[in-house]
Amino acid sequence: MMNEVPTMIRNDVLHWFFLGFGLESPDGRDIGRSTNITQLWLNAKDKCFDCETKEVLDALYTLLREHAELAKFVPVGGGFQSVSFERVRNTSGWTDFLMTGYFNIKVLPEGRVHFQRLSEQLRRELPSPERPTNPIGFVAPPPTR
Repeated sequence: MMNEVPTMIRNDVLHWFFLGFGLESPDGRDIGRSTNITQLWLNAKDKCFDCETKEVLDALYTLLREHAELAKFVPVGGGFQSVSFERVRNTSGWTDFLMTGYFNIKVLPEGRVHFQRLSEQLRRELPSPERPTNPIGFVAPPPTR
């Protein structure tokens, strides 16, 4: 676990973590990976650094919509309908969306590119023992010479 992040800000490291977490969709479906705020927070503490739930919430809020879609599936007429975080992002109830129940993190094409860029930046800035791992156990390969 790393204690300090040299040039990358903590928010960037959390974005990297969320994107890696979302890319590890265990069933390969196109709806993203399901989680709740507690599970995500505990994983972030384990894989990145000690943080508070509020810091995880703030980082989710600032995660660009072009990088990942946050959505919930709510029951509607015998089926389920996707409700996007974008519907509540700019309202006073945005934290309720993330704090209540489960939501999915679906990484979009620009998010995959951003994840790769952040992975490269982490690899350059952190020595191997301090480098965080993402939830799929990926540790950035050692720099090429």
